[in-house]
Amino acid sequence: MTSCCVVVIGHVDHGKTALVRALSGIETDRLPEEKARGLSIAAGYAHRAYEDGMLDLIDAPGHEDFIQAMISGATGARGALVVISATEGICAQTREHLSIAGLLGISSAVIAVTKSDLIAPQDHDARVHEIRAGLSGGPFADAPVVLCSAITGAGLNNLHGALGAFLAKGPLQAAPTNSFLPLDRVFSLPGRGTIVTGTLLGADLVVDDAVVLHPQGCAVTIRGLESRGTARETALAGERVAVNLRGIAIADVARGNVLCAGGTAAPSTCVDVRLTLLSCATTAIKHMDELRVSFGTTNAVANVRLFGGGRLAAGQSAFAQLRFKQPVTGFAGQRAVLRRLSPPETIAGAIFLDPSATPARSGDRQRSALLYAVEGGEITSIAQALSAAGDSTLRVSHAARLARITENAAHSALQDTFEWLEPDRMTPRARIEAAKAAVLDTLAAYHVAHPLRSMAPHGVLSGLKMAPALLAYVLTHLTDTGTLCVRGAGLALTAHDPVALLSSAQKSRMDGIDATHRDAGLSAPGGGKADPDHGDAALVDLLVDTGKLVALRNVALKQTVILHVDALSTAAVALRAAFPPPTPFTTSQARTVLGTTRRIVVPLLEHFDKTRVTIREGDTRHLSVA
Repeated sequence: MTSCCVVVIGHVDHGKTALVRALSGIETDRLPEEKARGLSIAAGYAHRAYEDGMLDLIDAPGHEDFIQAMISGATGARGALVVISATEGICAQTREHLSIAGLLGISSAVIAVTKSDLIAPQDHDARVHEIRAGLSGGPFADAPVVLCSAITGAGLNNLHGALGAFLAKGPLQAAPTNSFLPLDRVFSLPGRGTIVTGTLLGADLVVDDAVVLHPQGCAVTIRGLESRGTARETALAGERVAVNLRGIAIADVARGNVLCAGGTAAPSTCVDVRLTLLSCATTAIKHMDELRVSFGTTNAVANVRLFGGGRLAAGQSAFAQLRFKQPVTGFAGQRAVLRRLSPPETIAGAIFLDPSATPARSGDRQRSALLYAVEGGEITSIAQALSAAGDSTLRVSHAARLARITENAAHSALQDTFEWLEPDRMTPRARIEAAKAAVLDTLAAYHVAHPLRSMAPHGVLSGLKMAPALLAYVLTHLTDTGTLCVRGAGLALTAHDPVALLSSAQKSRMDGIDATHRDAGLSAPGGGKADPDHGDAALVDLLVDTGKLVALRNVALKQTVILHVDALSTAAVALRAAFPPPTPFTTSQARTVLGTTRRIVVPLLEHFDKTRVTIREGDTRHLSVA
């Protein structure tokens, strides 16, 4: 069934509530104070079935003191029923409501000229002409105008025909991709618990769905659904709906909260917007002004930071960041109304471009470039701008949210020009090639500076300031293709061969060091280190890199002991002969069998533990079976 919401707006006492009652048979003033004063304070709700579907009518308060209730009532509305009294014509609140409707992106309307029975029939045409003239230049200049009376019923059939046409219009252009319900009422019923209501945006809701309440971030479950007084298994996007929640107390829910499918939205204190000042605004918006921001059912004060600073004059538009004191929840494409705090005045509208932004400086050009891309709505441009504004990578879910498309659609659109680094993270393919070149150039430079070192430390790449996901991807790719080799805490170009770069004298000296350590066994010649007087440190490092010598760290003594790999093999054989597995032995027993010192045996046995030659159990060890 097709369904849509229409907000009923206009000046106070122009007959909105009476007209809704005449159209639907439903009384929307439900509060005792409303009935006593004859004045709508909160939005009222009614509905009417038409041939093509069901129309929800949201009766918005007309008094200037209840503008926020009017804005909340317009949330999710596909069109507006503008009520103008034939006896008074267009008044102050009518004009403000028209401006607000335009700022909220409502582009379709029907003009109902009520109380037509109170003016002479011969004056009808003149009054319609006058009203049309008053609407010219506004968002509803071409809207159909219907003379009617809620008392006599005159013109109601024509009005029904005009309202039914709303059902033929397409869905809202600016809507989240998943379920998104701004809450306008919160109450409880005996035996049912917490119930919330609102106009459902985005996608349908189903009983037993798991959803999230924001900004609290609280996971809840849908216990039951009701629309227009009837229990439902599914509530359709565009409908007024009451949701019975399981898993949360009424004290933990408030008007202005948002119920949404997981991942649809995230609360934020920063929202990037396109800000447009009304052409009739009497004052400019200055950088760092504080204004009241109303969107959905949220009403909060924000600090306005204009990109580029300065001020925004009547009719002008600019990118801005709204900074809120508490987290708020919106979606990309959502519309907001900005009002002065004192005296209260509607002065501007905003379109949310990034509802989960990070704080930015007013001169941030990369952020401005991103916002231009978001306005354009093309996913590839948005992805490129995101990668340029960050660490050259982007989360696909972020790009999809800004482009207002599903993640699957974003994946399909980006797969030809972007490469996956890890789940939900991509980077431009051109950036991968540049990253490979940067890694190779950095390692080549290191090898030139340190020709006798087989491996460069991983830290040599820290100067590239590359995203960890991108660096990991590049290193894996270069290793898989044989361009790079990674060993322990080091890495090197496969083509780098420090042994081939040795002079004859260096080769002879290195052979001598190798033989000396082999012959010394566990005695560790020179205290286990090369003699620095001979300039042998680089040659020893090379022998360690090539696996002929092994560097063992004695943590307690803060020393490094260097032994020949043959000495380690001989020691392992000796221990296995003395303590056949699973015979346990202590460190002292191993020292005695090997005929060495504690300075040598402690790091030796720790090395054997790491390489699984031995298995430690408390204060003893035993040789592994293998």
